[in-house]
Amino acid sequence: MAPQFPSIQSFFEKEIPVKIDRTHASDLQVAISSGFSEEEVQAALHPALHRWSPRNEYEDSDISSLVPGPGCKVLQGRVVNFYQQQTLSKKPQAAKGCLKVVIKDDTGMLMVRLWYAKVDYKLHLGQLVSVWTPHISTSDSGSLTLHGASLVTSIFPERDSSCYFMVQDNSDTGTLCKTPLGYVDGKQLASLMTLKSFVDGGHEVPDGKILVCVKSIGGRKKLTDKKGNPIEKVDVNVFDDTFQATLTLWNHMTDSAASWRPSHTILLITSAAFRDGGRPGISMTSSTQVEVDPDMRDAEWLRAFAQRLTKKEHVNQPFPEDVFDVETATTAQNRILFNIADIDEFVRASPNEIYTGYLNVLVTELSITRLHQRNMLCCTEWYPAASPSSPTIPPPRASNATPTSPSDSTLALSVSRPSLPQKPTRALTTPQVGTLLDETGSLAAGKLIWSERAWEQLLGRTTEQLVRSGTQALKYLEHRMLFLRATLLFGWSAEVGRLVVLGVSM
Repeated sequence: MAPQFPSIQSFFEKEIPVKIDRTHASDLQVAISSGFSEEEVQAALHPALHRWSPRNEYEDSDISSLVPGPGCKVLQGRVVNFYQQQTLSKKPQAAKGCLKVVIKDDTGMLMVRLWYAKVDYKLHLGQLVSVWTPHISTSDSGSLTLHGASLVTSIFPERDSSCYFMVQDNSDTGTLCKTPLGYVDGKQLASLMTLKSFVDGGHEVPDGKILVCVKSIGGRKKLTDKKGNPIEKVDVNVFDDTFQATLTLWNHMTDSAASWRPSHTILLITSAAFRDGGRPGISMTSSTQVEVDPDMRDAEWLRAFAQRLTKKEHVNQPFPEDVFDVETATTAQNRILFNIADIDEFVRASPNEIYTGYLNVLVTELSITRLHQRNMLCCTEWYPAASPSSPTIPPPRASNATPTSPSDSTLALSVSRPSLPQKPTRALTTPQVGTLLDETGSLAAGKLIWSERAWEQLLGRTTEQLVRSGTQALKYLEHRMLFLRATLLFGWSAEVGRLVVLGVSM
């Protein structure tokens, strides 16, 4: 009888089925884990992305120097816009999607079509990125590209080892690629307008720009679109010195707002979409550019303006002593007459300079009678002269102050020092002079700092005489001064942060 040879199945052990308790499935999953972290697994599956080394020599180039055609280039810029395009291919080697990223340096803009399969690129606006690419091409006539980004590069780092995309989170110093295109130091950026002008019709201007500061950031909301797909949005309140609106970010853009700081982050938005649904709103399209904290003087001024709004202001900011030379300004041989637009232009161009000059304005509003009836005509500061060992002397009640309203009673108790005067110092409150305007602009009520000399020249009487005047006399004074022309001797200093009225001539 022929010998029996063992079969192939006999060399393998039979598997014994194991009954798994579903209540402890999570513990079993941990027990049979491979022992590798997710980063180690991704590094093994995609070695080109974790240990990428260029095989060719790449030339450092600015975006403006690029020309269509082959050539190994390395580019650096900041993300000003990006949006996602899904692909419907089910092939294993096909890309799962494409991120259209618009990057900008100090010379130009470039559209990067970043294809991906398994890598999740966590991008946000203002991020510094570097791109290695072997080819630059022009945009297709039928594709939707950003105005100004006529050049396109398409890369797939997971499949092509000649290209790479890196986010410079650890090496970003916050100074590279921050200058807006076309900006010249000391001059206003082309097509830049205020937020109020943008809302009133400026959004129809091609390539219109607005410079705004972040006021507050809302929570992330999850919604559903008309097709039933889940979407996310974040509302960011923005403002400038003229108006405020709401910037809405959708889906992948919502992560950008996480790093923004209220009253500090400045946004330069170009070609924004406008909607008016009761409250003015701003949104982003594929042609919108958002530059975070641009390197320009207007951004520094707006940030300083936002910081001043966060501080609690004095009810009547004291007149700054030893800052302006009043005698030199009044007796100078060359005395310059400014308008409000000139002052705004000069201060924005050189904010650290000290200016003095003349300003001819029209008085359009006075509140002398109203403030007198509300006991808010004067601000009294009491300086008791007492020794350090003596008890604190309570301040007396001003003749026109009411104890029932702490905000109206403007008594301030200072530290006791023998060198200070022993009687209260009374000063007129600035809100009694309303809006002042000329042919180029206006000054809001309460935004000027008046000297004692300027008050006497404007009202024609001292503070004590004004306080002792009756209601009829104050009403007559208010009617007589309304819509009169007045020439103000003003001064500006960055240390003060406001226009100071040094003198008045009618």
